Amino acid sequence: MLMLRNKQNDIDMSSNKNIPQLRFPEFTGEWEEHHLEELCKIISTTFKLQSRNYLEKGKYPIVDQSQSLICGWTNDDKGLIKKNPVIIFGDHTCLVKYIDFPFVQGADGVKILSPQEDYDSRFLFQSFLANPVLQDGYKRHFSDMKEKSYFIPSKLNEQKKLADFLFAIDNMIQAQGKRVDALKEKKKGMVQQMFPQKGETTPRLRFPEFVGEWEKKRFREFTFVSGKRNKENLPYERYSISNEVGFCPQKEQFEGGAGYLNNIDCSKHIIVSPKTFAYNPARINIGSIGYQNLDKDVIVSPLYEIFKTTDDCNDIFLWHWFHSNTFKRMVLNGQEGGVRLCFSYNKLKDCYINLPSLEEQQKIAECLSAMDDVIASETAKLDALKEHKKGLMQQMFPQPTK
Repeated sequence: MLMLRNKQNDIDMSSNKNIPQLRFPEFTGEWEEHHLEELCKIISTTFKLQSRNYLEKGKYPIVDQSQSLICGWTNDDKGLIKKNPVIIFGDHTCLVKYIDFPFVQGADGVKILSPQEDYDSRFLFQSFLANPVLQDGYKRHFSDMKEKSYFIPSKLNEQKKLADFLFAIDNMIQAQGKRVDALKEKKKGMVQQMFPQKGETTPRLRFPEFVGEWEKKRFREFTFVSGKRNKENLPYERYSISNEVGFCPQKEQFEGGAGYLNNIDCSKHIIVSPKTFAYNPARINIGSIGYQNLDKDVIVSPLYEIFKTTDDCNDIFLWHWFHSNTFKRMVLNGQEGGVRLCFSYNKLKDCYINLPSLEEQQKIAECLSAMDDVIASETAKLDALKEHKKGLMQQMFPQPTK
């Protein structure tokens, strides 16, 4: 078991800014302050593969400044960078990646850093994560990184031990992330199997107690327009629709509340009561639909389409169906407009869906919702691991003032 000691019990932290609060007990002494040019060499390459040339499969992985570790593949070995490990810094995105395999640089804005021999590459990677460059718009940030100070322990074995510890946590995070991704893929497969495919009237995966064809209905038969204008400009909480979480407080979409205006006229906004569907007709193609299951009324933009269902349809059953490939095809085939395509409720209400009995709807809804609960539980574990590492990083690395 790895033991850590809280240095606050031993040292006056106010006079020792370059000693971590949490440290392995066999190590003592102050860490040394360095700048990037002392820690790494910059690898320059003239070959940068443009994103339009990325392949889904290939011989060599492509690394750029996007979120994914590997963003594509190529069969062209021109520009192949064999020296590793290296650290990637996204000049525009400020993302930091640890690369220990040959790769081809993708697109622009990638800085390739090769650690000097006196420093452990994995430790430097974690150090850059602990003292990140904050993104300030889509500008270049490498000059900001070069101005930063980084505290480094002089003993290589301390660097290696700390890196081993943090990479072990990274492996746990990665394993949990793969579990969440696998569950999401399983849920997608279940959705496609538990609803009839195009041209079919029964699902391919069905509870054994149910038989017979599903009934074909137009949306106008079991849905109706809902919502009313907030004419009195009452102070309801403003919500938006996210393709990731559905209904989302608008204030949460602005980091730290920046950009969120409190005192605006909301008299044209639409009041949405509980048990109501809402979607952005111009963004429904990317899944921007939500189900209002709160215990209060909220308001949304007047641009949104708002509707409810009758007692002939289980709302949660329909919510899951809206994430099926059948609905995605319906939207793609039914979008109208010029510069910006949209899928209005007037278009939706004339579309068809196959509906089973309410009992079967309820059973399907419960099954898929139970899967959602499992995904939410495992996602919470993933978030907890990330927060745990974040807390450790704050204590295991001295924080420079610049």
